[in-house]
Amino acid sequence: MILFKNGNIQTMDSTLPQAEAMVINENKFVYVGTQNGAYEYLREHGNAKEEIDLEGHLVIPGLNDSHMHFIHLAKSLRSVDLVGTTSINEIRTRIKSAMENRTKEDKNWLEGEGWNQDYFQDEKRFPNKFDLDEITGDVPTIIMRACFHIGVLNTAAMRDIGLNKETAKEYGDLVELLPNGEPNGVIKESLLERIKVKISSLNLENTKEIVVDAQERLLSAGLTSVQTDDIGYMPSRDYDLLFQAFEELEKAGQLKVRIGEQCLFENPPSLEEFFKKGYTAGWGTNRYRITSIKLLCDGSLGARTAALRNPYADDASTKGLEIFTQEDLDNMVMISHENNCPVAIHAIGDRAIEMSLDAIEKAQKKNPKNHIRHGIVHCQITDEEILERFKELNVLAFIQPIFIDYDMNIVIDRVGYDLAQTSYAWKTMMDKGIHIPFGTDCPVESFNPMANIYTAVTRKNINGNQKKVYLPNERLNMYEAIYAYTVEGAYASNEENIKGTITKGKLADFIILDKDLFNLSYEEDILDTKVVKTYVDGKLVYDSKFAVK
Repeated sequence: MILFKNGNIQTMDSTLPQAEAMVINENKFVYVGTQNGAYEYLREHGNAKEEIDLEGHLVIPGLNDSHMHFIHLAKSLRSVDLVGTTSINEIRTRIKSAMENRTKEDKNWLEGEGWNQDYFQDEKRFPNKFDLDEITGDVPTIIMRACFHIGVLNTAAMRDIGLNKETAKEYGDLVELLPNGEPNGVIKESLLERIKVKISSLNLENTKEIVVDAQERLLSAGLTSVQTDDIGYMPSRDYDLLFQAFEELEKAGQLKVRIGEQCLFENPPSLEEFFKKGYTAGWGTNRYRITSIKLLCDGSLGARTAALRNPYADDASTKGLEIFTQEDLDNMVMISHENNCPVAIHAIGDRAIEMSLDAIEKAQKKNPKNHIRHGIVHCQITDEEILERFKELNVLAFIQPIFIDYDMNIVIDRVGYDLAQTSYAWKTMMDKGIHIPFGTDCPVESFNPMANIYTAVTRKNINGNQKKVYLPNERLNMYEAIYAYTVEGAYASNEENIKGTITKGKLADFIILDKDLFNLSYEEDILDTKVVKTYVDGKLVYDSKFAVK
C-alpha cells in the first residue's frame, strides 16, 4: 500500500468533497479522508510500503477527454504542420521544406494539416491544386483544414484516386469544381474520410509505435482517459487491427492511458457486421474498450458545412451539408440502439442536431427498455427548444469549450445575432441537468486541458491581440469545469462506478498540479498551470522532473 499525505485533494465526490490523505492498494483507492484516518486505516490493514508527501499541492482525478482523435494526433506528429499559417504562400513554403527533406524511397502520400483560411492575410480562400502542384510535382499530396472537414489534393493525388471531370459528378457538393467542370482539388466531408482511409500507411507495428509516442503527451497534460474516434484512420477501416494493437500494448504493459473507442461507421451493412462479430459497448478492458458508435451528421461552422435550418447569414447560397438523410440516420441509430450501444453523433448546426435528436427519440420510443446513453458531439448551434429536447430525451452533449476561442469571431457572421445568443450554451445545459463531458476534438484543437478549462470559466479567447468575452452568462465555475472533465467523462463512457472521482474502491487515476485552480489570483494563471505528476492505476506514469524539455 502507498500513503499519499498532506494534500489538497479535491475528490469530485459530493459525499466527501475534500481530503488530505489517501491510501492506494494495487490499482485502487482503499482509503480517502483525513491524515489521522489514513494512519488508523494502515494500523488496521498493514503498513504502507511508501509514504508520499503531496506538500499541499492540488490533487484531482485524472482528466478525461470525452472526444478526440487519438490515432490522428499520433499520425499528425509525422505530418507537415500547417497550424498558424497566415497565408497560402506560407503553406507553400512549409510544404516545400517537407519536400526537400523527403527521401526518394518514401512512396507514401505527403500529408499536411492545420490551416485555416480565416487567418490568411493575403486571400481568405481555400487553397487549391494550383497552389500545390508546382512544389509537389508527382508526389500525391493532401493538406487538411484545421477542422478536418475540408481537404485539398494536388493533381498527382487526384490522378492516384481517379478524381477527374467525369468522376467528380458522382460526389456532388463534396467536390469543388472550376468553371469548366474540372475539380479544383478541394474535397469535403465523407469523401475526405474515404481518402484518409485509402492512403493510410498504418500497420500493426507502426500503429503501436505512434500510440506509445503520443500517449506520453496526453499523460503530461493530465489526461488519464480519452474517448476517441480512430477507425477512420486505419487502412480499410480495419478496427480488428486497431484493437489488436491496443491488446498487444496492454499485455506488454505499454498502454498507459485509458482508451474508449467511438467507432465511426457510414452505412448499415458495415455497422451490422461490426455487431455480428460480437463487438458492442463495453467490449474490451478497463484500459481499452468500445464506448459508442460515432456517426457524422454534418460538417463544421468554419467551413460552412455545418447543417443549418436556415441559410448561412454570410452566404445565403448554402445551409451546409447533411451527411445522412433523416431515414438513413434513423436507421443507423436504430441499429446501434437495438444492439445496446450508444451513438455519439457529430452535429454542429441546429438542423443536424435536430435530425440527431429526432433519430434518437424514434429509437427510444421503439425500444424503451434499452436505457442507453446516446450523445451528440459538439452541439454548437442551439436554441431553447433544442436544449429542452436534450433534457427530455436525456441525451449527452459532448462539448469542446476551446471552440469559442475561434468561433466567437465568426458565429454571428455565420448564423446571425439572435441564434448566436443561444449557442455554445454550456451553463444553461448544466443547469438543465444535461450531461456535458468536456473534450477538445484534438487535433482540431490542442488536447491541452488548461486551455479548455480557461475558455469554459472565462468565456474569453486565448489567441488574438484583443481579449473578447462571448456570452459571459454561460460561464462555468471551476468546480463545474473540472466536474465536466472528470465525473462527466466517466459517465459518458458508462464507467462512473470505476473512475472519475477519488473515491474508495475506484481506480487510482489522479494528477498533481503546481497551482490550486480553485484559488488563483488571476484567470490567466489557469493557462500557466502545469501537471507535476500523473498516476494511472496508482502507478506514476508522468513526472515533470524527468520530462524532456
